[in-house]
Amino acid sequence: MASSSSFFGVTECNLLCVGGLVAGLALAAVAFKRYQKYKDDQRRQTYPKDTVVLHQIGRGKYIPSISPFPLKLETYLRMAKIPYINEHAHTMSSKGKTPWMTYNGEDVDDSQMCIDFLNKKLGVDMNKHLSLEQKSIGHAFRILVEDHLYWTGVLQRWVYDKGAHVPEASGGRVTPFQARMISRKIGPQAYMQGLGRHTQEEVMCILRKDVEALSCFLGTLLIALAVWNSIDL
Repeated sequence: MASSSSFFGVTECNLLCVGGLVAGLALAAVAFKRYQKYKDDQRRQTYPKDTVVLHQIGRGKYIPSISPFPLKLETYLRMAKIPYINEHAHTMSSKGKTPWMTYNGEDVDDSQMCIDFLNKKLGVDMNKHLSLEQKSIGHAFRILVEDHLYWTGVLQRWVYDKGAHVPEASGGRVTPFQARMISRKIGPQAYMQGLGRHTQEEVMCILRKDVEALSCFLGTLLIALAVWNSIDL
């Protein structure tokens, strides 16, 4: 017969040991988070005033970034001549997104939200020469690229290829193990987004149609620019 100090073969001593271990791990996690916050606060004190701190993953081996959104935001900063510095790390924003930025102590998530924030904060308007119709068309094509075409590329890189080429393209910043872990997470995300429910052949067909629409639009735009330039001449 089991003693009164045991429950289903587990003694009070074992329960106390397990409880102590769990409590110890919880305290360690709290201490680590506080240490991270302390280090983050210390680092923030070094950020220059009126300068964008662009948080993004490190440079790729062949291009400035293996992700399109850091390229988008950094290109905007350069075109708008806004002072900025890069902070390369795998640290995600509060929304779990990258890139993100810090400006005078204020954190902003998402590349487009960063651009909208700076446009309003600094009075930047790179589209002031466009008509309302042109701005609407531009917005529609941006959504096509960022929320539709983008996911066909995500599926190709992370689901069909399982991130096999990412370690080399990232210059070793993403290890093969990390690439496999990311690949496992991306599949369910793409399925929830919708495009991941299609076959690979169907996704490639969608990709071609998106690229054809974008190519047609850019071709028409270039012709219009050429006409306007000839008129100016």
